[in-house]
Amino acid sequence: MTRAPRVFIRRVLSEKRMLVGWVVIGLIVDAGLYGLAVYPWTLRVESAHRRASTAATNLEAARQHSEMARRATDGKNRAEMELRTFHREILPFGLAGARSLTLARLAALADDHDLSMERRASTPDRAEDSPLARLQVSMLLSGAYRDIRRFIHAIETAPEFLVIDEIVLSRGDGSATGEVLELRLSTYYRNSDDEEHGQR
Repeated sequence: MTRAPRVFIRRVLSEKRMLVGWVVIGLIVDAGLYGLAVYPWTLRVESAHRRASTAATNLEAARQHSEMARRATDGKNRAEMELRTFHREILPFGLAGARSLTLARLAALADDHDLSMERRASTPDRAEDSPLARLQVSMLLSGAYRDIRRFIHAIETAPEFLVIDEIVLSRGDGSATGEVLELRLSTYYRNSDDEEHGQR
């Protein structure tokens, strides 16, 4: 800086000392107000914005979790209702009902498909803690291969709840014509003891 501007600055400072003092005091007060009031307030506003944004995100996540829980509950209730309907409308009631429905139906299907029934047997099987019991049926039939195929297809598409557990197909001996089918299947039924106990 050259000599002339220095002289000018000194002259201004000496002549306008009071005004310069007020300007300096004003700047100090402004800096103090900014440091003590404005800056902390700005930080609080930014923090409030962050908290509001986090709260909005958490609220949306909570809404999604609530909707998922509601759908899961609705699905569970619907499944339970469909299971009760299946038990009441599809499965037979009691062992006698299961034997009557299963054995009679299988005998009719065998006759319809020109199969000879050599023997049949059924065995009930019930778990202690289940309201349902299983009836296992074994059959020995003989006939033409195409009739056996149609018979198995008829079982698989029957409205009754029949599950094929095992199929053994073999050639008949010299006295038998066609094929021999050994069939094991299962059905389930509502236990009459549980039903009667529940009605009391």
